[in-house]
Amino acid sequence: MKMPLKTIMTLAALSLSTQLVASEQSGTETNSEAKALYENNCLACHQPHKGGKGKHSEKNAGGDKQVQSAGTRSKRLAPPMAMVKKHYLKTYPDREQFIEKVSAWVKAPDANAAMLHHAVEKFGVMPPLPIAESSRQQIAGYIYDVLPSGHGKKGGKH
Repeated sequence: MKMPLKTIMTLAALSLSTQLVASEQSGTETNSEAKALYENNCLACHQPHKGGKGKHSEKNAGGDKQVQSAGTRSKRLAPPMAMVKKHYLKTYPDREQFIEKVSAWVKAPDANAAMLHHAVEKFGVMPPLPIAESSRQQIAGYIYDVLPSGHGKKGGKH
């Protein structure tokens, strides 16, 4: 039985589009998990703006708005993540290197290896965080792919 070329091409296109949709859905789930890991492990200290008033801190992982009155503004504990990303991108623009270096820093911060020396002087060295390697990599990938850098641009490009 011979199939016309047009039919074969149509079936191939349908098969590919189904795979792409499934891949996108899987990526969305991964981003949601990475976002939750980031919010639960990083945002308490790396707030975008003093008092947690920024695009990435207005809602918690459950989607509820976080409201802080003027009297409850917290003192910044670490540089905003956009600045951290900006400095890491200067030295590690490649996604895999970026993820490796950010993950290693979170596991074992070292003042001598700091990318933001002025932040270490101002805030001190962050404590090592007991986060699983896979979670650290998801968080670093989320920072690279989604969060804006110091220039307000998303993704690894700066």
